Amino acid sequence: MPKLRIKLDCRFVGARSIVHVRNGEILKIILLIILDFLIFMFIKKDSLIVMANQGLPPVESGVLVGMVLGDKAGINRDLYQLMKNSGLVHLVVASGANVMLIFGGLVEIGAMIFGRKKTIVAGLGLIWWYAGMVNWEIPIVRAVVLVSIMYLAQLIGRKFEVWRGLGLTVAIMWLADLEMWTEVSFWMSLMAFIGVLTVNKLRITNYELLTKNSILKRAGKAMGETVWVGMWVTPVMAMVFGKISVVMVMMNMLVVGLVEVVTVVGGVGMVVSLVIPWLGKMILWIIYPILRYFVLVVEKGGSWQWSSVEFQINWLVMIGWYLILGWLIWRRVGA
Repeated sequence: MPKLRIKLDCRFVGARSIVHVRNGEILKIILLIILDFLIFMFIKKDSLIVMANQGLPPVESGVLVGMVLGDKAGINRDLYQLMKNSGLVHLVVASGANVMLIFGGLVEIGAMIFGRKKTIVAGLGLIWWYAGMVNWEIPIVRAVVLVSIMYLAQLIGRKFEVWRGLGLTVAIMWLADLEMWTEVSFWMSLMAFIGVLTVNKLRITNYELLTKNSILKRAGKAMGETVWVGMWVTPVMAMVFGKISVVMVMMNMLVVGLVEVVTVVGGVGMVVSLVIPWLGKMILWIIYPILRYFVLVVEKGGSWQWSSVEFQINWLVMIGWYLILGWLIWRRVGA
């Protein structure tokens, strides 16, 4: 008889625990749905631009909006030309790399509160909303599709392979927009992304043998990565624009790591400004010195007469260039 009573008690406690867990899970799902709904309804691109314009001077506001939302309307023509001359124009776009970085961080944080699967589902809804808000900028769409494939693979328990994911991403984008292949921004962002993916495979950033100084090693690593990514982007610029920046590497070294800070802090500042204007402005002013420094680097580097040179190539030379880069990767990986 005591054994039966213990068995019944265990069943009762277990059932109560199941009900408690289910109620908790339902509450978390409801909270995520409400959060997504509030974001979809109340955060609009035009409102964020207004907040940036109210919180920062015009020039810095234009740069911030370009980096976070991909809107270049606030950047005057002269400054934009200086950006092209200095090789920094690719930074004033909504960055796909930043989307991947921020989304990954949010998933890890949200997983501790709501659970990983629910956070991934809610997060994917948010990044697709963001892609629409920035008018489907090609770098953002590429990053959003790639991130969606990567985290959907996690949801169904499949291994994600980045090169297959990138190939599937390009195929999906091509099917969605057949004219995408004629867009310069598509090729620029794709080549830059491939450069970022392959820089570690090239194994040219190991500076332990050259110096024991951690700062010099980091600087050398950043320089090596910048040069390698530039080697992937330069042929597209030469073929399309007939002009390349000779100071691109140096200029990018001067602003390395700043875009990520501006994107995260600036994005938070604009959103907070919608709810608490004075607090949002304080957050935006934290990154004002960084934006002012970025503008000064652009103005100085882009104003040099020798900052850019005429350099025209055809598509055969461009293909040969990329074959050489591919051979370098193959040789280093096989070494």
